Amino acid sequence: MTVPAACVPTASTTLWDVFRRSLETNARQPALGFEGVELSYGEVASAVANRAAELAAAGVGPRDRVVLLMENGLGFPVTDLAVMALGAVKVPLNGQLTAAEVQGIVARITPRVACVSPALRPLIDESDVTLLDDAIDLTPGTPLPAVGAARPEDPAAIYFTGGTTGKPKGIVHAQYPTVVNFMAHLIEGGLQRDERLLLNTPLSHAAGLFTLASLLRGSYARIERAFDAPTTLDTIDADRITWTFAVPTMIYRLLDVAEERDWRPTSLRTVQYGAAPISATGLRRAIDRFGPIFQQLFGQTECPNFATVLRKEDHVRALEETQLLRSCGRASLMCDVSIRSEETGDEVAQGATGELCLRSVYVLDRYWDDPDAYGKRFHGDWLRTGDIGYQDEEGNVFLVDRLNDMIISGGMNVYSLEVEDALVRHPDVRAAAVVGVPHEHWGEAVHAVVVAGGAVDEATLLAYTRKELGAYKRPKSVEFVDALPLTVYGKVDKKALRAPHWQDHDRAIG
Repeated sequence: MTVPAACVPTASTTLWDVFRRSLETNARQPALGFEGVELSYGEVASAVANRAAELAAAGVGPRDRVVLLMENGLGFPVTDLAVMALGAVKVPLNGQLTAAEVQGIVARITPRVACVSPALRPLIDESDVTLLDDAIDLTPGTPLPAVGAARPEDPAAIYFTGGTTGKPKGIVHAQYPTVVNFMAHLIEGGLQRDERLLLNTPLSHAAGLFTLASLLRGSYARIERAFDAPTTLDTIDADRITWTFAVPTMIYRLLDVAEERDWRPTSLRTVQYGAAPISATGLRRAIDRFGPIFQQLFGQTECPNFATVLRKEDHVRALEETQLLRSCGRASLMCDVSIRSEETGDEVAQGATGELCLRSVYVLDRYWDDPDAYGKRFHGDWLRTGDIGYQDEEGNVFLVDRLNDMIISGGMNVYSLEVEDALVRHPDVRAAAVVGVPHEHWGEAVHAVVVAGGAVDEATLLAYTRKELGAYKRPKSVEFVDALPLTVYGKVDKKALRAPHWQDHDRAIG
């Protein structure tokens, strides 16, 4: 069968070109659900048209910035699509940011409008920007905006980092590369037209992209206000959920509840996870309980979500070849990966350690108001991820640390991920994070922060690591906590773990 030329993304394609087509061709299909309300694609189209008219009346046009400071709900994807329809630029902000962080970002980008949930209004200064709430209007009759408001090279979104290493960076992505990125979401995420997604992480981050990918595919997405393990299992059953996104800590909580209930899924066929690898112990429990449905993604905001993929079959294989579970997978279809020298940018030999670099049409276009940072982020046309790792003969990528997290103890490089991997292999360790703390003789000492899953103490763990790790890599101290601190994007906040130890010392804690 010949595919009509208009359906094939080309370098002249913009986001609204493809999303408008999906809204119109799937008009009678279920599109979105939230707290008992379900919208068809036709109803979403009406809400988008009304929202776009509201934004236009407030002065929003092509290339104007629009802040989305919104809680999870139907208003988020509707506003997202309305911004696309006008050729404007979305700036999604996480509601867990502080008022100072939000207002600092607003001052930098000078948005035309900010769409804000009522509960988050205290975070933003109303004198700086026109505010609209997150309510949607389903009244039919307003026509969808015509195609062509944006150019393929125009900015589509500015994503701000969480600011754990200093001033948040504004990561700009352009229209056409973002279209290609959504194609990667459909292909690598395995999204089918009959998919029923459950999304309960912040829509300002990865879940927002998965919601849009679902709307592009013509499938259905159920949005939850927040994650709750018992509710998630109930919803999977009641709504016949087939696909969901999680971080490993969420998977562990779901496992606990599922094992308590003796619950097993009947509809679920994909659990896409990211932000961190799953432990070998956790994977065995998960596959035994849920089946071989797990897939890990690796990406970063500069190259969203799909740079590498550890596929479902790799997870099954990892039950026997456990070293594979330390991998974040092989290059995705639309991304090249390379391990290169941090200093020179030259490619290193297979198996050698260096900086993971990426090359794809959907890497960032630039940093907002920071051209110097953009230049430092590349070796030629290779995006520097800031992650240290290596590749095996099959092309699997193994990450060993972040450049900023590497511990230098007595002149030796200690990769925190290697130490953490050893710790979580202990049957009574649920999760672990490793940071460097000040030491009079070595400069830094390895310090472990552990969430215990059984009866284990510091002496036991230190003795255990003597069999697992070389002397300079072993933790010199262990701290037990109920839970590891997370950033607003679900990653372990090592800055917070380091801070108490470095308050009176010179090392940067970012």
